[in-house]
Amino acid sequence: MVEAGVLAYVGAVTVLFFFWAYGLVSFALDLKNKIVPGVRQYLRGRREQKEAERERREREEREKELY
Repeated sequence: MVEAGVLAYVGAVTVLFFFWAYGLVSFALDLKNKIVPGVRQYLRGRREQKEAERERREREEREKELY
């Protein structure tokens, strides 16, 4: 009976380990394929907005200097 209990315990731990490992791999792939590109796109957009704002301000300053 004890051997059956140990066997069941080892089997359950093995199954849970595979689900745990699958979760880690899935999380890593989500980071690589979704989260990281999304953050990069967000940062690129913020950088472009700042650049456009800077150019707009410079253009306004030049226009003010002309008058």
